[in-house]
Amino acid sequence: MNALFTSRTYWCDSCHVPLLGQTCLACGADGRDIACANFVPVFRPEIHYLKKQTTPELHSSLRELETWVMHTNHTYYSQGIPFLKLSVSKANGNALTTNRKIRPPRRTQKEMLDRLRKANCGYIEQLQYEAENFIRETTKKFRGKAILVSFSGGKDSTVVSHLVMSALGRSDILHIFADTTIELPDTYKYLQEFQLKHPFTPFITSHSSLDFFKTAETIGPPSRILRWCCTTHKTNPLSKLINGMSPAYGVLTFDGIRRMESVRRAQYPRISDKHKIAREILARPILNWTDLHVWIYLLYHGLSFNQAYKKGFRRVGCLYCPFNSVWSQRMIQYRYPQHNQRWQSFLLQQANRMQHLNPESFADYGWRVRAGGRGLDHYKTSIEAAPCILSDHAVFYQLLSGDIRMVCQFLRPFGPQTQINSNDYSETFLIHDHDSNEILASVEVGFEDKAIRINYLIKKNKRLFQQRVEKQLRKLQSCIFCGACGAKCPLKALETNGTYLVDNKRCVSCLTCVSYQCPAVKSLHYNGSKNGRI
Repeated sequence: MNALFTSRTYWCDSCHVPLLGQTCLACGADGRDIACANFVPVFRPEIHYLKKQTTPELHSSLRELETWVMHTNHTYYSQGIPFLKLSVSKANGNALTTNRKIRPPRRTQKEMLDRLRKANCGYIEQLQYEAENFIRETTKKFRGKAILVSFSGGKDSTVVSHLVMSALGRSDILHIFADTTIELPDTYKYLQEFQLKHPFTPFITSHSSLDFFKTAETIGPPSRILRWCCTTHKTNPLSKLINGMSPAYGVLTFDGIRRMESVRRAQYPRISDKHKIAREILARPILNWTDLHVWIYLLYHGLSFNQAYKKGFRRVGCLYCPFNSVWSQRMIQYRYPQHNQRWQSFLLQQANRMQHLNPESFADYGWRVRAGGRGLDHYKTSIEAAPCILSDHAVFYQLLSGDIRMVCQFLRPFGPQTQINSNDYSETFLIHDHDSNEILASVEVGFEDKAIRINYLIKKNKRLFQQRVEKQLRKLQSCIFCGACGAKCPLKALETNGTYLVDNKRCVSCLTCVSYQCPAVKSLHYNGSKNGRI
């Protein structure tokens, strides 16, 4: 990796600022290697919180922008020297370990920022030149595609927005925000502020028609094992919106993904077309940047950003994300008590429905055992089936839930259908092979008794075909119309937001939607921990 993207933090003991490189560009002094680059500034609201947790003799060491923190281990620095370590654990809450008392330099915030800019000027210019050149070259490479900025309201997407508009010399680049409906309150405030400051920048929001709490009540709360919320409340609505843009050429989206964020993201390429949304090219201008790169860039350019960072949040995302750290949970509890109380009350109710042995522990720390539908309508993932005495090839099914009149739509992906009979009480149709027109099955549906009789007439792979049909019936019983399988259809022949409707002219029976694992079925089928342990 280029030396510009070093993963270390250096400190200038003359200028009293962090450096992106080994040399201070303000005074020429050699920087002192002090920590990894998970190094972020500390602002006044977080300092107020820390003062409530510390003894008075340490308060003079805590000053906005003179205090920095290595957030991976909660170690706070002043003058480039660690003086306070915050031990965050599930059991102990916030426990403090102090090293020493350090008095930061007496200077104004403007003086500090001026010194920070001078000390890192050349590094930032190189970073910006490389990123903007990448943006321009990528735009040329994918000429004709609509250009988007994926804007989450976080610091990384704020930097990418600034880089893209600066690189292309345009302020009319479309920004798109995937609203999960459970973002941090400060994120919604920042989005409004951003739009006011950028009146010529078009801004579109995608959001799910599903209510998060009602969905969690139906199929169980999201967990680290089954994180259905990302699919139903982010990817699917965003996919539907993006697929409606420039259908002929697709879109080029610049996002703020960085390798340093996780082990999985460390493997991401800088340009990708293999991901969740079809006809979208993803480009990542700051893929190799560290937290320190991002923060010095923001401070260098004086960019406004989400106020949640000032309050102590290291990342902004969903309030109820299963991957929130213990620190994030502490901050949510402290900063947004009403939202936290609503979630805790919901989890306690869920624990009681599951007959969990320790509801309080379930609510506080049970990201794993919350997974699944134990105590919910898990019967929807079962199929009541019986062989037909009149035919060795026919099976009777009893629909346990769902709309019986939608059977034909859920079975349409297997092939075109010929209607034999249809009235207010029943319908009968044939399923044909899309290519050969061979009859694969005959289907009789009774609306009153919710009974289905399927005569499997397919000659080859009969058992596999039957398994796929039964999989679709399980989906019908569990369907919450989240749009997940519709988003997977490469030809956009399936509408699943609030309904389930197959476009007969577009569907080619590729079975992509059938092979997709339904998040509702998966969540309800998984029974989680049986012994109630965390």
